[in-house]
Amino acid sequence: AEAEASFDEALRLQPIYADAHYNRARVLLAMGRILPAQAAAERALALSPRATAALLQLKAQIQAEMGELALALGTLDQALALAPDKPALVHDRATLLQRCHRYREALQAHDRALSLGLDAADAHYNRGNTLQSLGRNDMALAAYRAALARDSGHRLALFDLSRLRWRMGEPDFAADLRRASDLQPTSPIGPGLQARLLWRAERFDEAAAAFREALRRAPEAAEYHDGLGRCLVRLGDIEAGLASQAHAIQRAPADASLLASHAASLLVARRPTEAAAQAQAACRLAPQDQYGWAVLGLAWRLLGDARESWLNDYERLVSVVDLEAPDGFSDMAAFTSALVAELHLLHVDREAPVDQTLRIGTQTFGDIFEQGHPLVDALKARIAQAVQRYIDALPRDPDHPTLKWHPQAWRFTDSWSSRLRRGGFHTHHVHPHGWISSACYVAVPPAADDSARQQGWLQFGAPDFDIGLETPVRLRVQPKPGRLALFPSLLWHGTTPFDDAAERLTIAFDVKPA
Repeated sequence: AEAEASFDEALRLQPIYADAHYNRARVLLAMGRILPAQAAAERALALSPRATAALLQLKAQIQAEMGELALALGTLDQALALAPDKPALVHDRATLLQRCHRYREALQAHDRALSLGLDAADAHYNRGNTLQSLGRNDMALAAYRAALARDSGHRLALFDLSRLRWRMGEPDFAADLRRASDLQPTSPIGPGLQARLLWRAERFDEAAAAFREALRRAPEAAEYHDGLGRCLVRLGDIEAGLASQAHAIQRAPADASLLASHAASLLVARRPTEAAAQAQAACRLAPQDQYGWAVLGLAWRLLGDARESWLNDYERLVSVVDLEAPDGFSDMAAFTSALVAELHLLHVDREAPVDQTLRIGTQTFGDIFEQGHPLVDALKARIAQAVQRYIDALPRDPDHPTLKWHPQAWRFTDSWSSRLRRGGFHTHHVHPHGWISSACYVAVPPAADDSARQQGWLQFGAPDFDIGLETPVRLRVQPKPGRLALFPSLLWHGTTPFDDAAERLTIAFDVKPA
């Protein structure tokens, strides 16, 4: 902010000072103010006698932040024409190619940037991400460790290295986090990340200990007070947990995620009136965060408030449709049989991601709808038609967090495939950053055919914590190959385990207004 003020003063004194416009754009981009940064960069370009590689690089970075990846690549190619051997430009091109899912080209660009002398931690980290996308996990581990050799506290390298080790089935997945903690004994990064991952792994005792260590190093950090509180509540020390979460809110009273987390713990404590108040405050602060609404719905349910039925209208808002087979296939059974073979090539990990909801299975890496797999793309086209029909049929309600949106255009924001083995299931959860969520079934174990036992079925209404409901599940959906379930992202959903040698294979995605 001080730098921006200085640049503003320079421009007041000399409005046509191109370098000041350029540097002001850099500051605005760093502050996340993308549109003002774009305007400042365009002004710098207009005032410069010729476009320099640095100006074009900045323009490309802004375009990439706006999601205009093709334009950004074109702009960056113009910059590279002026400075073909500038390592930072080659690295920027590599990261753009990665975001465009052009992984082999991205790796070539990363390797060229390194050969030109780029040896920064971020360069090795981003190369590791590309290697992961190519399924070269051992090489990705080495790249992340190269990043850490240059910056032992590199948060993203530590996080992704540990997650990858978990997915590869390595028993001591957090060893690098402990090493980082030892190398930087005053930094909370190592124990903080370890606590976060142990929480997601449902190892609450260990997570609580890691949160305590993070708090010893950063006693004012609200996120660590909240994390410790969540762990204590799950471990049965409810009052101590609530007190820790109250400390978090005192330190960051406008953080909606802390309020929603506290509300969930208040439900565990059987205090739904207070939980409703906290959840409503979270929804006011972050109206598009689906978790706050999901917790509020639970509070209303415990209070017998009719607004719960308005929010979670399962019969009206959950859609189940059996898709038609894509062109070239006689029926959906023939198509899903071929699709299974394509998906098997993408399930290369030994274990499910530590920070996802599936247990006893694997999940694909990256955005599966953007990777150019022919049969996945054919299914995506059928799914897109079903999503459009679903959106068109939604009733309008300006007060409802889902029904207030009737966009002219929408987009897939994430997509992935999950494969569950015998005993596998999805924990109950919501999609905090979604609008519409889904489950599309590709292969289903025979055990799911039994409508009495309902093994492997999709369930709605039950949270992932005990709030004293005798019958928490409100709706069940039987999986069948080619069947698509669509529902608001705020609805609690999960699956039942199944006892069958056959796998349960799905594709899922989120949708948001464009």
